Amino acid sequence: MNTEPRGSLNRVAWASLTILAIGTILSLEACFGSKEAPPQAEPQHLASPEALAPFFAALDDRTMRQPVRILQIGDSHTASDSLSGRMRERFQARFGAAGRGWLPAGVPYKYYRPQLVGVSEDNWRHVKPNDHAGVALGLDAVAAESEPQDAVMTIESTEPEGFDRFAVEYLTQPDGSAFTVSADGGAPVRISTASSVTAVTRFDLPLDRPAHRVELRAAGRPPVALLGWDVERQTPGVIYENHGTIGATVGILEQITPEAVSFEMAERRPALLIVAFGTNEGFDDRLDLEGYGARFASAIRALRRAAGGVPVLVLGPPDGNRHDRACTAAPCGSSDPCAWDAPAKLSPVRDIERRVAAQNGWAYWDWFGAMGGVCSIDRMSQTNPPLAMPDHVHLSSAGYQVMADLLFSDLMRAYETWKAQPRTS
Repeated sequence: MNTEPRGSLNRVAWASLTILAIGTILSLEACFGSKEAPPQAEPQHLASPEALAPFFAALDDRTMRQPVRILQIGDSHTASDSLSGRMRERFQARFGAAGRGWLPAGVPYKYYRPQLVGVSEDNWRHVKPNDHAGVALGLDAVAAESEPQDAVMTIESTEPEGFDRFAVEYLTQPDGSAFTVSADGGAPVRISTASSVTAVTRFDLPLDRPAHRVELRAAGRPPVALLGWDVERQTPGVIYENHGTIGATVGILEQITPEAVSFEMAERRPALLIVAFGTNEGFDDRLDLEGYGARFASAIRALRRAAGGVPVLVLGPPDGNRHDRACTAAPCGSSDPCAWDAPAKLSPVRDIERRVAAQNGWAYWDWFGAMGGVCSIDRMSQTNPPLAMPDHVHLSSAGYQVMADLLFSDLMRAYETWKAQPRTS
């Protein structure tokens, strides 16, 4: 978890951009720190921004009346809340903050560190697609099941405003047991999961004033199965959710339960889907490139249909390197046989996703180009402090923030262009 002061971290990130040769970002805060600030002529990597027009209409700071929800779905780049956290910060600073939104219930994996909330749990197990437990799985591809003894989980908002809406998503089942929910130490509310059929449902906890902490308890058999919970505010502003699975490919979308996804999309009503897969596919030497395009397109189309046909923004996979583990790594781009180098299938995967996005009328952001192209992750790993991790696959917290700022800049430039167009009555 990042422990450096936010301002210090950003100054390091700004200074490091010249090393990466991806242009200066010092003017971003001045450009977009207020709603009146104009866009600047800076390098951009966003293709087909016109596909985002319905999102821009929902986001329009002249007419927004309710929360605008953005869902980012992907692999470990999304599971880490560094890129999405910085995007959330930028969007909410400009358009207003409507809270953290939906998250997987409890602590789904080690080192889980969601921003804007603190989460703890005791006596819960987490069911994932490969566990074959027969539990319905939603967008987070994980469910929390209670152990027989007293199972407790808590979520606490770190925002001063707290939240005025809390909801929990769970599975009903014949002879289902019960769990309780209490806010800020108040009287527990009992929720039974018993039903004649197994189904995904949701409980909204009535709140007569903003709250900051919710405790959930379950005990007994059969276990209670929770898919997620929600802390947000019913006010105009942005909710930016990240739903990522470590090690995932786009195939994860084929493993989650369609009924659960449809239920969640109907509840969330997102204005934009951001899809970020491709890194794990690109590192898979056995990947069928001929079939990948059709599989990627089919999975995203199904996700979009469940979301009501909203705009899609595909984030192409960033640069990634590996080297012969039998020897000491040498710098990327050198003639040394042990040099860091991109997997052979990573660039084709990137090209396929770009082509599929264009064919389906989706926007595409060139993350690889924004990083600086070939060997950029190697250069980022050598900055001080590093903007990429030693594995040459993931970025550091600072690196993800730099990328988020570039993505946000491109989106806001497209938004300002959209706003400048004449409106038809």
